[in-house]
Amino acid sequence: MARRAQKGINKLIIAIFALLITVVGFLIVKIIGSPKDSMRTVTQLNVSDYIKEGTTLAGTEGIVTGVVAEKLRWTPDRGEMISVAVNLDKNQELIPIMVPPEFKNVNIARGDKFTFKVEVGKEQLLITKDLKRR
Repeated sequence: MARRAQKGINKLIIAIFALLITVVGFLIVKIIGSPKDSMRTVTQLNVSDYIKEGTTLAGTEGIVTGVVAEKLRWTPDRGEMISVAVNLDKNQELIPIMVPPEFKNVNIARGDKFTFKVEVGKEQLLITKDLKRR
């Protein structure tokens, strides 16, 4: 008696299985996802330009990385004013940065290194939009 050859795996089953794996992978990436990094798309603030001509930079955003040198003033309604030491071409400059009250849960101490996403305000004041401890 002759035996019939097996057809093998149905191509439709392979296509459905591949589609199912793709959909599950997409959902995992979408659900878990990468955390939003608000600093990824912002360029480094030119601190030397800010020191020389701060008024011309009003309204611009940038990133500043430095070490907290002083905690100048804190008020519960306006936040905290800190002084940050930034390295510029073998020099170190101190610049003031305003940390609004929405960051009150972040412990900022002298000597801590941070990266600040800042906006240059009307009065040349750097206002923190986001911050990360380094």
